[in-house]
Amino acid sequence: MRAFLSRLTGPGAFRPLAVVTLIAIYVNVVSGALVRVTNSGLGCPDWPLCNGKPTPPFQFHGLIEFTNRVLAFFVIVVAILLAVAAYRSVRGRNRWLWRGSLWIGILTFAQGPLGGITVLVDLHPISVLSHFLLAIVVLLISVVIVLEAFGIAGGWTPRPAGWVPWVGIGLAAWAWLTIISGGVATMSGTHPGSDNVPRLWNLLDAVYLHVRVAASFVVAIALMLIVLSRVLDPPRAVTRIAWALVLIVALQVVIGEWQWRTQLPWYLTLAHVAAGTAAIAMAAAFGWVLAVSRRPAPDTTD
Repeated sequence: MRAFLSRLTGPGAFRPLAVVTLIAIYVNVVSGALVRVTNSGLGCPDWPLCNGKPTPPFQFHGLIEFTNRVLAFFVIVVAILLAVAAYRSVRGRNRWLWRGSLWIGILTFAQGPLGGITVLVDLHPISVLSHFLLAIVVLLISVVIVLEAFGIAGGWTPRPAGWVPWVGIGLAAWAWLTIISGGVATMSGTHPGSDNVPRLWNLLDAVYLHVRVAASFVVAIALMLIVLSRVLDPPRAVTRIAWALVLIVALQVVIGEWQWRTQLPWYLTLAHVAAGTAAIAMAAAFGWVLAVSRRPAPDTTD
């Protein structure tokens, strides 16, 4: 077993583990959204057990909630392996990668007790929103870890102007406001996670705010794409990230309008959250590559 774990976290394992961790966190965020939109949040009304037992009852809500817990446990294991791999392979030459990986492990582990608290307080919207936003923070750190591990960030030739990094920081902050407003709208809507759960705010007001924040974010992305194409000469990877962001945001807009016009069916709300999570991850990637665009390319050897 020791030899197996050593191989999992040895030289050459860090980059594959970074990718696996990013995918696992994304899947877990979507599975958590599935719990909420199917009103399965109290399918297991206690924690860490389910109705006082180590396995859930064979019924829909309990199975959905318990499956999300199993996925969360898998994410914790992968995140810890990533932290160990970072300690063994990159700590000495890239402290940022090591510290970022460590924080992924710590915050992912913290998600377990926070999820338990969320259940024990009967899905209070503040607790649910905190649980979701912490997952997004871990996802964004994981995005940056992957970019840095594969040398995608930095190393622009020619070196861009000094205002470009600030634009990246601004876009990332704007994306964060968009995901927060979207979370508030979801916590105020028809899928709070279970029956008789209080809403965070009035749905119409929450959607009114979210639509305007999201629309302004789309305009900001469009303006930045014009600048990229006419003023800057970014690496090909940056251009690909930008266009991937445009496509995901366009999909998100279509799904959002569709779900609103069809009275927020659970499956479209789930698709909206899934696309929104992918969009915030891609926006973080775009913002990061702009923020560090004036920095030399990182060393990516294992």
